[in-house]
Amino acid sequence: MDLNAVSVFTQVVDSGSFTHAAEILKMTKSTVSRKLAELEQHLGVRLITRSTRSLVLTPEGERFYQSSIQMLEIMNQAELEVSANQDLVRGPLNVVLPVELGHQVLAAYIHGFLHEYPNVTMNLELTNREVDIIGEGIDLYAQIGELVDSNLVSRYLTASKRALVASPDYLNRFGEIQTHLDLKAPHQMIEVFNKAARLPKWHLQPEGGESVQIDMPCQLRVNTITACLTACIDGLGIAVLPEFICLDHFKSGKLVRLLPEYKMPEVSVSLVYADRQLMPKRKKVFIDYLLTAFKQRG
Repeated sequence: MDLNAVSVFTQVVDSGSFTHAAEILKMTKSTVSRKLAELEQHLGVRLITRSTRSLVLTPEGERFYQSSIQMLEIMNQAELEVSANQDLVRGPLNVVLPVELGHQVLAAYIHGFLHEYPNVTMNLELTNREVDIIGEGIDLYAQIGELVDSNLVSRYLTASKRALVASPDYLNRFGEIQTHLDLKAPHQMIEVFNKAARLPKWHLQPEGGESVQIDMPCQLRVNTITACLTACIDGLGIAVLPEFICLDHFKSGKLVRLLPEYKMPEVSVSLVYADRQLMPKRKKVFIDYLLTAFKQRG
């Protein structure tokens, strides 16, 4: 197989057009088209469906594209390992993080990493959607809660403490919460439905007692922690939220921590990535950077 043709193919996909790929590769458009045709002929399958307006990967093309990225990365890494530039950390990273975790916890560390390694470029997506780490070519993802895919590597990063909270206005209208027995109608919860996060059910553990599950009516379900926080401050119900997102609101009096003497389960946060024998140096350095930073943070 002509590795040059494979490189041309990945550039066409990344660029979205033969013209742009030709400009980046400093080739003629006809050469780019010929290289792709030769690659398709060699493989015996169509990789890209062409139209006058767009290029669409075939299912075979999508699978080959993901494999090609890994193959070219391995080749580049192997070259760096034996070259004079082996200590240089460079190249792209595709990182996906849950919205609030990215904004309020990891953003400062990512900025620090990019300052320290200016030859690394990063595509950072903040989202609460479910992701396909391998299929989407994601280098690193931060998983909240339990990991369910055994084909992925998981490295523990930190634990997120949870707090049971409500607004003073809500408590004035519906009554104070003295024990877990008060967590019932007419009180109501605000629920976060985040398919990407593996969040445990609401549980409280009284001191010296057994864990109890909280089950109240729910008027509002939202898909982000920020939306849940806002609704809770506005008095729409009781919520379970990460402690770090509530601290300023405790100080301002907008939120009240309920049943602080009860324990709530912590939720683990892990760095998740595909298991590959030859990991790009930039990815390894980035993972080690985050793990070290959080270990020092305590």
